[in-house]
Amino acid sequence: MPDPYAKTPPRPGGPGPVSSGPGPVPTAELLERLRRMPLFRQLVPMEAGIGWPVPLRLSRRSGAPRICLRLPLFGMHALSDGGAELFPPFATVTLDRATGRPMEYVDLRLTRPWPPPDDTRPVGVFPHKTLDGTVGDYRAARRELLGLYDDLCESLAARTPFARGARFTALLRTLLEPGLEPYYRALGPDFFTHFLGRAEDPGAP
Repeated sequence: MPDPYAKTPPRPGGPGPVSSGPGPVPTAELLERLRRMPLFRQLVPMEAGIGWPVPLRLSRRSGAPRICLRLPLFGMHALSDGGAELFPPFATVTLDRATGRPMEYVDLRLTRPWPPPDDTRPVGVFPHKTLDGTVGDYRAARRELLGLYDDLCESLAARTPFARGARFTALLRTLLEPGLEPYYRALGPDFFTHFLGRAEDPGAP
């Protein structure tokens, strides 16, 4: 889920994650916080992209379930035309939505959920063919989809139907990077099958 139109936060120094008050942290804010975390600055290349989240519902013995977001991290290489080449995810970070704290960091080069890719060859580009319109259109669609992630997480926590699933699916299908889709599906098979249907190429990646 790269946003090449946004400025990259400075790497050295800077504040860590802070609480914005009681209640769950909005998805857009979680993504901004992640780039400022010491864990991210120490383990993730500056040019890396943060992919679309995979929501997780963790049951607890009492009270509401815990909702987390698993975020794929993938390589990017800037192009002279303002776009970028995209490379397979190399890690995931899972954040607790209630606090914004990292719950898990997984190096996919160690766990190898798919055959080792050729890291020297891109799997796609950004912007991709399903994107059209202006930079402002892209930013607006991205903000809307991240807001719908908040609604989805609230439904998961309350165990109620997600009323805006059709709009969520339409935006996710438009904004999701086609070259990364097989990797997203490997990391969150149930989630992406539910909203995007079955993969046309089930053998990928």
